[in-house]
Amino acid sequence: MHLARYIVKRWLVILLLAGLLASAWPPGVLSSVSPPDVMAGQTTVEVAPQQDVAPDAAAAGEAFIYSYAAKFVCTEALPPGQFHYGLKAPIVQQKTDVLVHNPNGYPVELYKKAVVAPVQNFGQIPQGTAPGKWYRVTLNSDYAFRIDCDDIAKLLTGNAAATFAGTYGLGATVEGFVVIGVGFQAVPGTPIRRQGVLDVTAEYVRSSEVLKKDIHFQSWWWWWWWPLPWRLGYAYQRILTIDPQTNIDCRGMLYDALAADVARDMGTGQEANLTLQALNQGRKLDPTNVADTTAEAPPALVALVGRCDKISTTAMSVDYLLVSNKGSTDNDPRGGTAVAVAVRYPWIAGRWYDIALVTPQNYDVDIHDHFRTWESQRWIASGADKAAVQQAMVYWFPYWCGWGYWWWWWNAGDCIDIGVGEGESLDVEQVIPTRVFVGKWPPAQ
Repeated sequence: MHLARYIVKRWLVILLLAGLLASAWPPGVLSSVSPPDVMAGQTTVEVAPQQDVAPDAAAAGEAFIYSYAAKFVCTEALPPGQFHYGLKAPIVQQKTDVLVHNPNGYPVELYKKAVVAPVQNFGQIPQGTAPGKWYRVTLNSDYAFRIDCDDIAKLLTGNAAATFAGTYGLGATVEGFVVIGVGFQAVPGTPIRRQGVLDVTAEYVRSSEVLKKDIHFQSWWWWWWWPLPWRLGYAYQRILTIDPQTNIDCRGMLYDALAADVARDMGTGQEANLTLQALNQGRKLDPTNVADTTAEAPPALVALVGRCDKISTTAMSVDYLLVSNKGSTDNDPRGGTAVAVAVRYPWIAGRWYDIALVTPQNYDVDIHDHFRTWESQRWIASGADKAAVQQAMVYWFPYWCGWGYWWWWWNAGDCIDIGVGEGESLDVEQVIPTRVFVGKWPPAQ
């Protein structure tokens, strides 16, 4: 009796384990396992697997596919060989490449599309943006292809000539999914239908593609309303007589010499008097921190002094240039206005500004020309008339700390911050398919 119970219990355990194994193995696997006599060396015949469709899905006419969803993120910072002008420097480029490989021994017909994932509409039930349409692709055995950000723009717009930068612009970041769907495949020359399986990998690159310099500069003018004894914005060297028994004020002595030039070359008329007033106003100004920044600030002729050297016991050499705090769009101190269109300056003469100089790497840059272009862009963006800007910028003088030689003290060593190649990262992820049921396959084109 005990032996019989033992044998029954053993058989129940064996049957229970067999049932668990059968439920755990993927469908079709147990049917392909050879019985003991086949495994002993007899010939095997492969049976085409049945479609893996649940009874309710089959009854509803649904199809079973593998869906590969690779997340993408794309940002086009700056086209190669072009410069950026603006306050915010787009120094980061983000790219996504989705690589697809067919490891099967037969061609595979697959379908691809892109879906944008916008920021959610908080508090609203409908979400998202309509996906792009499906596009059919036939991929031969052991062949591969790649989908990049420009291809994603094509998938989203349906335009074969679309590019990401042309569609979304510079600095825009777009995120979403590249979706690849694969259904059952007909094996050429056989009645067999097999599930197509792919190798799908997503690569994410985030990099800085530009050279960024933070350059502090001040905006001045080399324009004036009437002829002067000097050319504004032009470098001069002047020899002045000094008293060896007193302290030497290089800047003060220079202004005294400039006032003597006015008396000698301009006489005593209205323009001479206004020039002397402008020199006196410039003498009061710190070239790097103008106190009066209003539009009504009096005209000033400001001396930017470079080297001041004692060359003998009775003489010194001064390197300098003169600039003004007024442009061609300011009111003429003799009465009247210079132009009919008033221009609102986006900066104030004598104040420090920080320009983000953004250029492609390994490019020679004309800093002076870059300043003019950058300043014009800022001026027009502030609402100024383009024609007036083009007229006025001819007289603009970029006094930046890279030219520290023209300070009346030396402080050029701390004015430029350079960041070259801020780094590049590459992340690679394998995309695992999801088994899904769809109402119609192949999808409509």
